[in-house]
Amino acid sequence: MRARSALPGAIAGTITAILTAGLGAPAAQAVPAPPAPAPAVTVGPGSAISIAKKENPDGTVDASRCTLGFIAVRPDGSRVGLIAGHCGTTGQRIGVPAAGKPNTIREIGRVANSSNPPTRVNPDTGKRGPADPSAPDWAVLEFRPNVTTTAGKGAVQPRSVGIARAGDRVCQQGVTTGWRCGVVIKADARQIATDIASRQGDSGGPLIRLSDGAALGIVSSILTGDPAVARTYYWTVSDSLARAGGLTLATVGPARI
Repeated sequence: MRARSALPGAIAGTITAILTAGLGAPAAQAVPAPPAPAPAVTVGPGSAISIAKKENPDGTVDASRCTLGFIAVRPDGSRVGLIAGHCGTTGQRIGVPAAGKPNTIREIGRVANSSNPPTRVNPDTGKRGPADPSAPDWAVLEFRPNVTTTAGKGAVQPRSVGIARAGDRVCQQGVTTGWRCGVVIKADARQIATDIASRQGDSGGPLIRLSDGAALGIVSSILTGDPAVARTYYWTVSDSLARAGGLTLATVGPARI
């Protein structure tokens, strides 16, 4: 997917925020009030996910912001999230924006497994991108027991795992750009390219085929060499599920024919 003449760019956004367990007040409060029950958290395709990268002396964390791709099911029946591997490494904590608390992330789980593709800094732009365009780019998120998952969310209603083909009409969901549609330019068993424009924060987001609701890929990188050309690259859902340990996709219903 990322083997091309122009340099690819990773598109995980970055933020600095407070990471909480969802109960009680920040640690800076001298006499904390009794913790109130935290509101329920539901995540699904297209949800904003923050991955804690570094804890700072002031109690905040530097985090990357990505988009949840799909919900998958392990052989034991437990549900997990599927996202881009460059969003986080195995063991890192994950969270969602805390309602009513700016710059605060509510912790909801961790990165259970990640392909952790190698990256490098482009000397011309100073931006970090994939070092090996062919490296797998997927990760599995493990959620806390009090987190509810939904197979479909908003416009993303996956009905099956599909194989992308050139010319397919497709749409993706990203926390930065929202719902955008376009056409598959090229595809193989592992990687897909479309003419959709993406931005930082869209990494990991779901790609759906319009004709049958098939889940095709998760946002991996963008073409940065020519700003006039919209091009987003994806790691396929089928390859991600297989590499992640034989996961199956959580769907909203039977496939459309």
